[in-house]
Amino acid sequence: MELLPFALDPVRGRAAPECHLRVDENEKGAIREQAARCVEVQLEDALDAELACNALVGEGRVDVAVADDILPRLEGGLDNPVDELGAGRREERGLCPGAHLQPVEKQPAHLLAERRPAGLARADDVAALRAERLGKQLRLGRLAGPVQAFEGEEHRRRTIRRVRAVVTGGAGFIGSHVVDGLLARGDEVHVLDDLSSGKRANVAPGARLHEGDIRQDAGGLFAEVRPEVCFHLAAQIDVRLSVERPDHDAAVNVIGTLNVLEAARGCGAKVVFSSTGGAIYGECHEPATEDHPRRPLAPYGVSKLAAEEYIAAYNRLYGAGHVSLRYGNVYGPRQDPHGEAGVVGIFMERLHEGRAPRIYGNGTQTRDYIFVADVVAATLAAAGHDGGVFNVGSGVETSVLDLYERVQRVAGVERPAEFADARPGEVQRSVLDPSLAQRELRWKPRRSLDEGLAETWAWISAQ
Repeated sequence: MELLPFALDPVRGRAAPECHLRVDENEKGAIREQAARCVEVQLEDALDAELACNALVGEGRVDVAVADDILPRLEGGLDNPVDELGAGRREERGLCPGAHLQPVEKQPAHLLAERRPAGLARADDVAALRAERLGKQLRLGRLAGPVQAFEGEEHRRRTIRRVRAVVTGGAGFIGSHVVDGLLARGDEVHVLDDLSSGKRANVAPGARLHEGDIRQDAGGLFAEVRPEVCFHLAAQIDVRLSVERPDHDAAVNVIGTLNVLEAARGCGAKVVFSSTGGAIYGECHEPATEDHPRRPLAPYGVSKLAAEEYIAAYNRLYGAGHVSLRYGNVYGPRQDPHGEAGVVGIFMERLHEGRAPRIYGNGTQTRDYIFVADVVAATLAAAGHDGGVFNVGSGVETSVLDLYERVQRVAGVERPAEFADARPGEVQRSVLDPSLAQRELRWKPRRSLDEGLAETWAWISAQ
């Protein structure tokens, strides 16, 4: 195939003042230029540097190819404005806006390739083009943060500083998974648990278990360990017990939380508090946002809401950055159907034992089910926020009847459920709007309900 030469028109643009070209004769193959002053030139065409260079050399219009050191290099040290103005500075420079634009000093061949023969002869536009491109880089670097392409989180490199953490209730269902998440990233983890419902076997070997009660022992442990962050999951969580013994419920969930807040204040630790979404909002006719009216129907929801208000007061009074997370109906491996009685654990345990699960009422009541691994991800992300209240749920309503159908499917078992009278005061509809957590914590649930149920059944089957 014959390649036909084509003519290149002279560059057209705004008039540029006369510039001077200086060539160092001692450097073979290198052109060094100094432009006294130039104005921006509007280009009509852009050619690939290598192709343009080879074509021009081959046609004999220039004698040598352009070397890589045409322009003085901008130093890449701390004074480099591209390094300092980019979102995330140097660590995130590779992913910040404009990262696809290489520093202009590394593209001299491209700069001259965009000039036509007349421009090569004068070198009157190079400095202007360099300033134009560098200016674009700096303007892009001033954006608030990295452009979140596609999923965002998968493409964002983050630097995690190792921390010293206390997890109250770290031997329980959710708490032990939080401990695992902290250990997985290399943190130093201390667990405070009285083992009233938690299990020693749930605590991973890499964590240190301190057996004690948050109502008496939080201050001493914090003074000894000096944690930077506390994930506060120790609680009285039985709704029926809260009705029977509201004083005990308040002692653990309110007074216990106050003791944790005071202990954290003594060493400047941040607190991430596990609250509840379903028990605080009451009936939800649509996904509840964080400012939805709070109408708890049982002392358990009241005590959790009171603890949230104390946390908010400490944030205002002491400038703390504590965070409250309102969980949906959490399920997953290690959930004890006899203790932390989640309906998923109860259904699966009964099917595993060959018994029929019991459904209270007609089964049309709905809940927002969220897998424990997704809850852990939100909980760890909250430690990096400067304070507030966030819903942690799927945003999807699932009825008890639908849930049981899904549980039977993943278990490969079909067994009719037993029905019993509805329990008085039970919430009929509960679903959370997690969009604030998605925006502020850069978090969203990853497991679908069917995927989470399959993982939970695999764990129960292996017991």
